[in-house]
Amino acid sequence: MRNSIFFLLLFWLFAFMACRDDDEKNFNQSPDTFFSIEEINLSGDDRLNSTVRLAWYGVDPDGYVKGFELSTDGQNWDWTQTQDSTFKFSISAGSDTADIQLFVRSIDNEGLADLTPDELIIPIRNTAPVALFSEDLTIPDTSHLVVTTEWNATDIDGNSTITEVLLSINGKDWYPLNRTKKIISIVPVDATATDSIDAFIYYGTENNPQSQLIKGLAMNDSNRLFIKAIDQAGSESRVDTSTSFFMKGKTSDFLVVGGVPAANNDYKDILQNGISINYDFIDLALNNGINQPKIWNITFKLQLRQFSKLFLYSDESLFDNSYTNKKSFILEFAAASLLEFANQGGKYFISTSFNHNTNIDAFTGVLPISSVSTKNYGSARLWGSARGDSALVTSVIEDKSLPDSLWVRDTTNFPDLTTQFFALSGVGAFNIDSTDTEVLYSGQLSDGSNLIEWPDTKTVASGRRVNGKLNQVFFNVQLFELNGNPSKLNALFNHILNVEFN
Repeated sequence: MRNSIFFLLLFWLFAFMACRDDDEKNFNQSPDTFFSIEEINLSGDDRLNSTVRLAWYGVDPDGYVKGFELSTDGQNWDWTQTQDSTFKFSISAGSDTADIQLFVRSIDNEGLADLTPDELIIPIRNTAPVALFSEDLTIPDTSHLVVTTEWNATDIDGNSTITEVLLSINGKDWYPLNRTKKIISIVPVDATATDSIDAFIYYGTENNPQSQLIKGLAMNDSNRLFIKAIDQAGSESRVDTSTSFFMKGKTSDFLVVGGVPAANNDYKDILQNGISINYDFIDLALNNGINQPKIWNITFKLQLRQFSKLFLYSDESLFDNSYTNKKSFILEFAAASLLEFANQGGKYFISTSFNHNTNIDAFTGVLPISSVSTKNYGSARLWGSARGDSALVTSVIEDKSLPDSLWVRDTTNFPDLTTQFFALSGVGAFNIDSTDTEVLYSGQLSDGSNLIEWPDTKTVASGRRVNGKLNQVFFNVQLFELNGNPSKLNALFNHILNVEFN
């Protein structure tokens, strides 16, 4: 009997074990998950920065891992199917270190999550930001009244962690910059000052300066700019320093802008000895345009604001702008600034020369001109005394109230102009819009052989008036070459600059 009971119990035991094995075969087992490293033993300053790359993997004894979930608190999870990623962790404001908890768990093919997620403690530290002046918009050795430059600030912890970008002139007080506006221009509050002075800050192409002034600009002396950034942890970048620049002030309200080196001495003689007028000078053709602004409609615009009248002479010489990668001639670069200068009440006198096939779209609204002659300028001649004088003949009248038959040309204030050369070629004739402009000079032009009269428009100078006085004068000829009678050329400059422009 006992043996029977024993064998019965043994039978039931084997049956129970067999059933349990079958149940375990049918029961899904959870996967296991592991970071690729067990721990990061770093402390103090020897920590990781806030950008960390990590990897992980999972195994499943009775299926396969279809993905993973990540969490920084063990409660809220984010799904991913990748097995590595770059994390950018944030550090609380005011702190420069943090210990970040990161959890990872596998999810198997039946949706079961690892019941014991792997955990990694990541010791991170704040990284100081970086602030630098742009190498593309460097400041020239000599700056005339305006300094324009560009900066950039970055932080490996995230640019959003940068709380301040500060600028200083010559180590004076730090000035807080708008962190979203990278291009700045510095303009003295008094361009005639001769010592250290406050300055305005302009952002980008904005017309109005910031209300807060920056201190420490040394006029007619050498200067340097300094910049630094500060992040939310209080870490400061290294201070970056601009190139040294000489800030040149002004001595008058009259600016001369040179673009034809061969004409510099001739115009200097007219202005200084011929009509005795004080002026400031910027040579934009010097050393392949070293004094030309990188961003014309910022720097040149602000330079012109310091003056009430302008004489600009140029030609079709092309200059490369390394910042904009544009190649053009001075008058096209300057067009937008000239338009604003005129709209603000400025008066300008321009002598240039461009050919019949030049695209003038950029400055048709800036100059008193509507279109150019369709003929080849190279064959237009203004003959000198050796071939029988021809001249630029004034079209200006003394009294427009008189009948046409009584109109008298103003040959005193606008004298006829001749060349001392055998012949002057390439005189640029153009058309005007008579509702807006007036002809000042016409050319007694002929073709290259001097056999026929020039068969097209002969207008070579025009102007616009405000309240009866000229405020824009344009010659499409190099005036310095019309010095057959220097006293007459002096008289023209004197009348325009000292009478019409006053």
